[in-house]
Amino acid sequence: MIRKDYILRMIEEIAKVIAAILGLLKKGDIEQAQKLYTGALNRAFNLDENKILEMDVEQLRAIFENQFGESYEGLEIIAGLLVKGGDIHLEANDEDKAELCYMKALSLYNLVEMESGTYSLNRQAEMKKVTQLIDALKNRV
Repeated sequence: MIRKDYILRMIEEIAKVIAAILGLLKKGDIEQAQKLYTGALNRAFNLDENKILEMDVEQLRAIFENQFGESYEGLEIIAGLLVKGGDIHLEANDEDKAELCYMKALSLYNLVEMESGTYSLNRQAEMKKVTQLIDALKNRV
């Protein structure tokens, strides 16, 4: 039960961070959004973005299983954060890094979708959005 409470608190905290990042991006404060994003990754997962992007989804799953037990919520949370990281990189005109974030997020969403045994309309919508962003970045001139 303690682990479940921790995961729920983490989900709430990350949701607040994502909302704050969205607000900062709307204001055009990319630097503050980036600081908030990297701080959230370090605080919640003790990982930085580059390390997450270097790891494959199975390595990430093993880390989260060690930290939270078998929890697809943790993988879904990090996928959501990576999407926001991609948005930040896109705003900062770093399209290559944005694409890497979106690709990793989509891989994590796909893993959760295939193995969690639960269907989520929110996850489906997020996967569709991320796929469209990836396609747009791949088709850039």
